[in-house]
Amino acid sequence: MVVVSSLRDRRRSDAAPESGGGRLPARVRAAGAAVVFAVTTAVVLAQLFASGTVGLADNGDGERLVCRLGLEVGPDSRKESFEGDYVASEPCTGDNWEYHTSWRPLLRFAYWLSRLVTGSDGFDMAVLAVLGAVLLGLGAAAFFLALPGSAGARWPLVALVVVAASDIGFVTYLNSGYTDQAGFIGLLWVCAGVVGLVVHRTWPWLLVAAVAIAFTATAKTALLTAVPAVALALLVGRPAWRRPAAPRRWAVPHLGLAMVAVVLLTGVLGASVARSQGEGFSNGNKFNVLFYTLLAESDDPAADLEELGLPPELQRYAGASAWRDDDPLGDEEIHDHAATIFTWRTYLRFFAAHPDRFLELVPQSFDAVTEARVDYLANVPGEPGDEAELAERPSPVFWVLSLLPQGWPVPSIAFLWLGGAVFGVRWARSRDPVRAARGVLAVLLTGFAVSQSVLALSDGYYELAKHNVHAAFATGLLLAVLLEAGIRVGVAAVRRRRQTVAPAADAR
Repeated sequence: MVVVSSLRDRRRSDAAPESGGGRLPARVRAAGAAVVFAVTTAVVLAQLFASGTVGLADNGDGERLVCRLGLEVGPDSRKESFEGDYVASEPCTGDNWEYHTSWRPLLRFAYWLSRLVTGSDGFDMAVLAVLGAVLLGLGAAAFFLALPGSAGARWPLVALVVVAASDIGFVTYLNSGYTDQAGFIGLLWVCAGVVGLVVHRTWPWLLVAAVAIAFTATAKTALLTAVPAVALALLVGRPAWRRPAAPRRWAVPHLGLAMVAVVLLTGVLGASVARSQGEGFSNGNKFNVLFYTLLAESDDPAADLEELGLPPELQRYAGASAWRDDDPLGDEEIHDHAATIFTWRTYLRFFAAHPDRFLELVPQSFDAVTEARVDYLANVPGEPGDEAELAERPSPVFWVLSLLPQGWPVPSIAFLWLGGAVFGVRWARSRDPVRAARGVLAVLLTGFAVSQSVLALSDGYYELAKHNVHAAFATGLLLAVLLEAGIRVGVAAVRRRRQTVAPAADAR
């Protein structure tokens, strides 16, 4: 009996560190999460509203979100400067420009709450911005709870993540008619859910991960890459979540199967939402890939068109955007060849036959990540014709990204992502749960950033830098993970050195 009891105690002592690096008392966890929530929300709100309200110019993109609710910036607006006041209008109809997004229900709630309080049919986007700040704060709090280890082991990474997520280049999206802010909020929650699932292996964290992945993948069509990024991170982190763990309430019995089910279900959901989007947006992207990018860079546009099975006369649109004022999408000759132009198979076959042409595009998209805070989307109100003005508020992520050299044959940011992948895979296999959690995060964020930058080319070079904003956000979080890991290694090295020096000094 004594032998059996000692063996059980030994198993528990071996398993407990692997399951979470030691659980904090409930009061400490609750207090820490409350502090993280309060600080994050306050920082984001200060970025948006201290010393004047800032946001992001509509630029015509906001209509896909607000028009179905019967809102618009204003009939006389040029949408070149930030305007937070939306007025009531006739709801837009028709399936061609239908845009499904998980962010719209939150807008509906904010609009309902605004009308309930003010009695007006107008809407101040600041209401939605406050809601977004609260969701970011809750995401940061969930991230704190998900991490393993003591409070002291959690604070540095949480603090750096909050600094990255509250960059003015990202939070201005909260006060706008875009849907990108849902991607920022969703990715932070995905990080919390995935780490919580790997570390704690319980049903609540499985639910958090599933909801966060589904929300992110359906916030915007391009964000569907969150699903394979999560799958890759969970696969690489398999040694961590497969190790024996101490018995825990709400533990998921067949964790691997549950993870597979979450990935498959969220992937199917995201794909079905993507397929249901109005053809107008998708067709515009395909037009831009062909004319604004492929033919604009071509030495012989007519020959490329013939290879694609299109008339050479269409080379007149080489270098043209689908969104320019004369509406090239309405050209009858374009419609006559819609079956070829408006299908991704056309371009997949072309790039498969000419991989060198595709490889010429990718470095430009990677380099554009550092410029994702574009200078033509104003953050402050202005008069028609005024130069776009950006808010001069803390922007640590884009400051760091601006330090990366440009114009290298291989974009310098690729080496940052390579480091994230290499260290992430190595850390994810560690027996130390604190280190393993950082590894899973690094793999997740690297995979998402790279996939987002490649997918940004689905609209060609049209607003390429702006379309890389999610790659920039993921890279900002990755920088936080790598920096915290570097600090942790440095502190550990100093401690070891002191422990080595002290006995030597005593011996003298």
